[in-house]
Amino acid sequence: MNPLALKLNEQLNEVNPIISDMLSDLGKSMYYPKGILTQSAEAKSTDYNATIGMATNKDGKMYAPSLKHVFNDLEPDELFAYAPPQGIEALRELWQKKMLKENPDLSAESISKPIVTNALTHGLSLVGDLLVNPNDTVLLPNHNWGNYRLVYEVRHQARIETYPIFDQNGHFTTKALIETLENIDQEKVILILNYPNNPTGYTPTQSEVEAIVQAIDALGQRGVNVVAIVDDAYYGLFYEDVYTQSIFTALTNLKNDHVLPVRLDGATKEFFAWGFRVGFITFGIQDETTASVIEAKMKGLIRSNISSGPTPSQSAIQHVLENNETFEAEIKENIDTLEARYKATKEIVYKDDYTSLWQPYDFNSGYFMALKVKGVDAETLRKHLIEKHSIGIIALNETDIRIAFSCIEKDDIAHVFHTIAKAIQTLQS
Repeated sequence: MNPLALKLNEQLNEVNPIISDMLSDLGKSMYYPKGILTQSAEAKSTDYNATIGMATNKDGKMYAPSLKHVFNDLEPDELFAYAPPQGIEALRELWQKKMLKENPDLSAESISKPIVTNALTHGLSLVGDLLVNPNDTVLLPNHNWGNYRLVYEVRHQARIETYPIFDQNGHFTTKALIETLENIDQEKVILILNYPNNPTGYTPTQSEVEAIVQAIDALGQRGVNVVAIVDDAYYGLFYEDVYTQSIFTALTNLKNDHVLPVRLDGATKEFFAWGFRVGFITFGIQDETTASVIEAKMKGLIRSNISSGPTPSQSAIQHVLENNETFEAEIKENIDTLEARYKATKEIVYKDDYTSLWQPYDFNSGYFMALKVKGVDAETLRKHLIEKHSIGIIALNETDIRIAFSCIEKDDIAHVFHTIAKAIQTLQS
């Protein structure tokens, strides 16, 4: 059991042992991790808060004006009525059209209709409810979003196994994943693929995607059941020559009965609408009966969990998808802003002046980039930057930090990284 959970249990047992005895096994295992949200809260008052997965500018949060104004255009039924557990039907159809447009190698016949989720974490949990048993193996890269563990290791009691996705020089590699898949000797495995990766901001190239998909196909051909969960939270935020379709598309084209691709995506990051909590879950299923059964089970899971998602935000996303000429331009403007920040970041972090202080991990997309800092503890550096320089970053482990360039104005990026360098030098000495 996680030490944070043990500490909470001890505290509760001291003050109220009766309530402590009432807790379920899951309740006893649950805790609030000292991860991104806790570190972000500590950095809330900093001048340069590069911690959280949102995008900001000098005026506040980035957003699309069309989405802000849309609530004035919605009818009462589009705001106050219950949505079905599976989501508003028109929105589901519009999102599927969006998926097919952005993924030309994807066919409507090879996928289920998207089901609306209360953003991606809810989707991840629903996948766990449907497909993950205690002691099932969930494969994650070493660099991963911490909430995966809370969802699958704590809530669903799966066994987490990890593999590196970067070599010793910080360059992306598929070698360890392929070797891990080749050595699997069990009947079932759950694989999470997250590109652009959080926390490192890396999306594979065409050849790297082909290598990953071939390894998954080979595993399925051996008779191993593979649940391939594709977390596309940051889909579309690509700044280099990468595979711009979802890897979900390549997986659905395998036509391998032992491989079940599951895609999680949504408006959260793609539409700069974090608080709307509109996500989608789509299964790579061709058989209509199978798709119908899975949808019925998902509706039951949603009904028994949150009943249904919020209607106003679903209606808002539906509205901008139906009337999207201005909206698309607004989203592109925000992405262009992030790309300019990305380029400024990339120009700085690889300078020779900093090679004794950090090693960047490959990055080419998304909101973030990560550094392996040299000669200092990442958590010590994080606290030092808050206290001495009013800069907030995320400490991922003992050596790695994550910086959200999505939250730093382009003109401030040089200052932020120069200050991080000075802080490392100070702590090294």
